[in-house]
Amino acid sequence: MRRYRIIGALGAAAALLVTSACAEQGGSGDGGGGASVEYGADRAEYVEALQDMEPVELTIQSTGPQGSATGRRFEAYAEAVEDWSGGKITFNFFYSNAVAPPTEVHQALADGRLDIGSVMPALVPAEFPAANALNDLSHLGRQLPVDWMLQWHGIMLDMSAAIDDVDEEYEAKDMKLLLPAFGSGAYMPYCAEGAESAEDVAGRGVATQSGVQNRESEALGMNPMSISYNEMFEALERRVVDCALTTVTGAALGGYIAAAPHVLFDEETGFNAPGGSIAMSLARWNELPLAAQQLMVDRLDVLMQANFEGAWENTSAAVEQVLSAGGSFAPLPSSATDALAAVHDEVERGVAEGGAVADGEALVEMAREFEQEWADRIDALGLEGVGTSYEEFPQWYADGAPDLQRYFDALWEGAMGARRPA
Repeated sequence: MRRYRIIGALGAAAALLVTSACAEQGGSGDGGGGASVEYGADRAEYVEALQDMEPVELTIQSTGPQGSATGRRFEAYAEAVEDWSGGKITFNFFYSNAVAPPTEVHQALADGRLDIGSVMPALVPAEFPAANALNDLSHLGRQLPVDWMLQWHGIMLDMSAAIDDVDEEYEAKDMKLLLPAFGSGAYMPYCAEGAESAEDVAGRGVATQSGVQNRESEALGMNPMSISYNEMFEALERRVVDCALTTVTGAALGGYIAAAPHVLFDEETGFNAPGGSIAMSLARWNELPLAAQQLMVDRLDVLMQANFEGAWENTSAAVEQVLSAGGSFAPLPSSATDALAAVHDEVERGVAEGGAVADGEALVEMAREFEQEWADRIDALGLEGVGTSYEEFPQWYADGAPDLQRYFDALWEGAMGARRPA
């Protein structure tokens, strides 16, 4: 079994959490019967291990239209699993949340309408207190386009692997958690007008996506409002709100950059960035032989690769739209970053002292350690694009996504390897 190392002094309690989580998530009790396949095995080894498997068809829901940048992650994943299973696992696709809206996917997985889908814990916080405790810590990491995607996913996946609470929360709702977190970029305010000081944003209405974002906005003197995604363009154009706290993907696909081309951010201090997850019906998971379960986990690298590429395609488009509209990616005033940092301190205390996870204090301590560890690890991996600014990004990405295999190997040696049934 692979366990990831923890650098620094996390303390005995934190180390114990990680060790026990690896034992439970990667233990034999989590797997089906049959042959086991090692991580890193080639396609032929998987096909051979699954040659006697009864064929299964899994119903999967994509969040986007067929072929879209946001939906591509589901299609690429399904294609890879089907290919590497030798056709033993096939997929019946539904697109654009056709079976269940985002707030009901967990129910559709539990009642059998879906076998695989994207669960968004931030949309139903009362249902997922442990998952949302992790989301409350999602402000961590560098805020540049390449850095954020690499570091944020490492932090979030490590946090989830370090505790049992989130997996147990999903299993209690008859789901198997496959990928605990995925995101499409840092959240930043996209505003109709620029701002050179904290006073310039005070009083502005801003569309937000989470309770923590409401607190962050209020700390900046802004007025948070709930605006649905399909009403965002009109709300900004008519100045119902002055800003939208969103990702580059949300801004690019929403088509409202022309109405809000002035973006504020800080390279080191982020906004709360709640992500999604990929889950499977627990009943269908338990029906699969061990090698099939291992394949479902191992080919999540294909899903993540497609997610990264889709996010970066949207980033490139968003940056070009911002610059074409006369906007910019401007630094947050220092007083604003100080206000954000104060909110994050309060949020972290809330997670540490709250009851959403068994040991919130250890989780917060680990989160900070993971933030530094992944910053160091990404630098050591020497991946292309790290440190690229938003303005430079379209030119850098013109040649496509970099080779991320070293990054995925690091994940599967650690947090994702702990998720493999053995």
